Amino acid sequence: NMGVDIEPVAELPEPSSSGDGDSDDWGPPIGASFVVLVCTLVGVVFVAPQVARFAKDYPAHLTVSINSFAAGALLAAAFYLMLYEATHLIFYQEESESAGMWGTMILLGFLAPTITDIIIQAIRDFIISKYYPDWKEEDETTTAKKAVEENGNGHVDSEAVQVASKAKQTRVLIGVLMGDFMHNLADGIVIGTAFKGCNSTMGWTITAATVYHELAQEISDYLVLTDPAQGNLKPLMALFLNFITGTSVIFGVIIIMASDVENISKGCLLAFGGGIYLQIAASECMPRVYEVAKDTMLRLLALFLFCLGCVGIGLVLLDHDHCVPDSGDEHG
Repeated sequence: NMGVDIEPVAELPEPSSSGDGDSDDWGPPIGASFVVLVCTLVGVVFVAPQVARFAKDYPAHLTVSINSFAAGALLAAAFYLMLYEATHLIFYQEESESAGMWGTMILLGFLAPTITDIIIQAIRDFIISKYYPDWKEEDETTTAKKAVEENGNGHVDSEAVQVASKAKQTRVLIGVLMGDFMHNLADGIVIGTAFKGCNSTMGWTITAATVYHELAQEISDYLVLTDPAQGNLKPLMALFLNFITGTSVIFGVIIIMASDVENISKGCLLAFGGGIYLQIAASECMPRVYEVAKDTMLRLLALFLFCLGCVGIGLVLLDHDHCVPDSGDEHG
């Protein structure tokens, strides 16, 4: 009535303060996927004399260090970022629907590695039954050769080298390589969602957490693939196959960047990825730590590196913008 314009305090849709959510810029997420892919070549570093010697002399310290640090980073990424941000994107008119979808996607993510293992196990069993029908568990290893050397005193030392049978080698390779492919594909989807649905800061933070656990996983995979009693591959072949399966992280990013993903779907993908990270940290990384860290010093080392992994991810909260929906019909 006074003829004075009234300006709104806020408007919907509310723009992202970071300015780079829902970006069509493929450069950062593709670059992040290549960073993760480089981790598949960790075997090159691992076979270096210094690292190989450390791994041989202090295997417990190496296992505890990489797995406890990775667990801390993964859990911090899940709780500080992915799961909380998902609540900003998963919004229905009924709060019970939002909570139900949020929780369901987390649980599906937690179960995803188990479901993948079941599928891979079924494929392995089919291939073994078809091509190695007479194979039995007790036939997993066979004596391939005897290295007989005579020392200066004329004494003869015999060393039996146990190598995996073809059936076991097939079973191990399918499990490791196919599992790695699906695992990296899920990582790519989560990284792409973080970049496209949120902002570069969150994208690179999720990438960092992914790199931490990839290093731990790839070292373990490399040891399994090159172990004569398991994968029985030459180092270069193991690195090559690991690299090929690792390219699925790029496919995951491309799938997200090339898709028109709704806000709720972005939130569901973040919750799903958070569930996967919870499973990896709680069911893969930490059990290895508990299995190996038997004395007080190793447990203190594990605790320190776990906290260090959490802090490294948590620091991003000092300058963090929330993932803000881009349409007025959803929660802002």
